[in-house]
Amino acid sequence: MSSPPPNHTPPADDPVVARPSWRTLGHVGPALVTLVLCVAATYLIPGLGFARPWVPGDPVPFWNLLGRPFEQPPEHTTRPDVDRLADEVLATDEPPVTTPVSRPPRPPGARYEPDPRDLKPAPQPLELFAGDEIDPFFAALARTDTGEDGAVTRVVHWGDSSIGMDGIPGAIRRRMQARFGDAGHGFHLMAPPNTSYRHREVRFRHNDGWGACFIIQKCRADGHYGLGGTTFRSVGGAESWFAPDPERSSGKVSRFKVWYAGQPRGGRLRLRVDRGEPIVVETAADALIDRWHTIEVPDGFHELSVRAAGGGRVRVYGVTLERDGPGVSWDGLALVGAFTNRMLEFDAEHLKAQLGERAPQLAVLTFGGNDMIRKISMERYEEEYRAVLRHVRAARPEMACLVMAPLDHGLRDGRRIRSLPVVPKMVQAQRRAAQAEGCAFFDTYQAMGGEGGAARWFRKKPRLLSGDLAHATAAGQKVLGELVFRAITQAYVAYRRAHPDSPREPRERAGPGSPP
Repeated sequence: MSSPPPNHTPPADDPVVARPSWRTLGHVGPALVTLVLCVAATYLIPGLGFARPWVPGDPVPFWNLLGRPFEQPPEHTTRPDVDRLADEVLATDEPPVTTPVSRPPRPPGARYEPDPRDLKPAPQPLELFAGDEIDPFFAALARTDTGEDGAVTRVVHWGDSSIGMDGIPGAIRRRMQARFGDAGHGFHLMAPPNTSYRHREVRFRHNDGWGACFIIQKCRADGHYGLGGTTFRSVGGAESWFAPDPERSSGKVSRFKVWYAGQPRGGRLRLRVDRGEPIVVETAADALIDRWHTIEVPDGFHELSVRAAGGGRVRVYGVTLERDGPGVSWDGLALVGAFTNRMLEFDAEHLKAQLGERAPQLAVLTFGGNDMIRKISMERYEEEYRAVLRHVRAARPEMACLVMAPLDHGLRDGRRIRSLPVVPKMVQAQRRAAQAEGCAFFDTYQAMGGEGGAARWFRKKPRLLSGDLAHATAAGQKVLGELVFRAITQAYVAYRRAHPDSPREPRERAGPGSPP
């Protein structure tokens, strides 16, 4: 009998195909028994509890084949108001920051009427203990809101990896700029200190020539780390390029400012806008000193290159991209991996000079995620946080401050997700510190739903919390940005109603411990 051709496909009733392979079944049977024994062992041996495929309280596997779900009732309260906000935000495109802000003419002395966009409910309001903690910020925002020429409201936002990738600050920035006007992206480091530094609204590239010293490493005895917490150095050849991203922002800039240090035996910086003539900046100085170089350009798309041009070692911090306003600029200053107390590594006079040049009306701090792994009492942590707030406030007493609590962090217990017990304790410590030092407070933990929030945000579609149960996804960052934005605008409306003669110059505000 001849053999079938190589490409021959036997019919379905071919005895070669239809005959059961008892040898195959002989292998499968023992494998199934082994699998069953392994699963059973996870329930019989306490040390294997982490591997259990199902625990009471989780949905029953394959419930859809049985006809109905067997989920237990939720253990904790939910936030239907936040759920509705999340659904609304995620179904909406990014705010059109390229569209000019509409400002209806307001006759002098006219009574304040809130913008309808500011009247959307804020599920989690700002906590203002004395009522006037961020009035300097609101006074500046009022001048921006009324369209005063050159009225730029600036915010510096420091935090740990929870604000990495410029996620939460970027979401707040886009909402604020869509409402009050685009005053530019703000501060950007000269190079990334880690892989989590990326600002989506800036077209940025660099070569490998920069040496970096990041504040979390405590590597500068002089405490001069620059506004963004990282100082960069090069004896020549290092270069970075900056431009506003026209696809993810207005794509316009009218002012570049290079932040650098003058120092003994300092080298040269070569700056070039677009393809124009290079500008050479000498950085030599008798002693270490903060310096800046500003380049004005017609409002539009431009690229700036910054190059270490030899002649000695240069020391640089970053670049700000700004527009004339009126508008808002919100700096994302992520210190990824930092404990809260790393802010104390800033030299006091240096921080004063950096904030004096940037002239923000509000500082926001979002720390705590890394501190959760420390063996530290909440009493000591509260004192550390108070020391940080005093350090920042003393550098610019007229600047208001806002403490933004850490996100809820989850812990896997079998297939369940529980909130870390330390989170609410840390939130309370931060709240007490904010109140004691004259800062406002935003309870991110309660905004996520409090206890069990990490589980709900992780299981929401699309996911709002990443698989590490500690960081918000892109969708979660957008929701958090909206929550903070609505909290700000709600408090802003209350401020304007309580100050009918606003906008006006705010009274100079003394920091805690300063004489009245």
